[in-house]
Amino acid sequence: ADKFSVTRYHISEPYVDRELDGEQLDARLAAEEERKRLEELHREAERERREQLEKAHLRGSHALKKVHLAQDRERLLKELEQMQNMDRMRRRQIVAQMPPQIFVPAYKRMEIKEEWQRELEFAFEDMYSEDRKMKEDLILQFEPQPLPAPSERSQDNDL
Repeated sequence: ADKFSVTRYHISEPYVDRELDGEQLDARLAAEEERKRLEELHREAERERREQLEKAHLRGSHALKKVHLAQDRERLLKELEQMQNMDRMRRRQIVAQMPPQIFVPAYKRMEIKEEWQRELEFAFEDMYSEDRKMKEDLILQFEPQPLPAPSERSQDNDL
């Protein structure tokens, strides 16, 4: 109990201030100003709502355009794919009608021509030897034939 102490402090200033100016505003004017303020707020809200509707309409039309463009793009891609398939089929038919010799490389064609020439030569030699009944070397058995007599016109043509 010895260590417990109490301190008292009294506030000298008043708790409530009195209004010195006693003028009171007219209630009708205050009501009229409040009505104008509320009308202005209502007009502002209506204007914001119209702007939001307009923006929503613009967003909707933009989204619709994007959808239409995507659909057009898909349709064009399908048409292009169909046209590509038709072109591919037409080219395949053209290639199928081409002779197979076109696709043989040049060196292979030369080999085929040389082989064909050899076969013709062998066939000719076989026919010739059967007619003559020769068993010896054909080159030695051929009879040389004289050249035709040269004439003036043939010399001019040869030159």
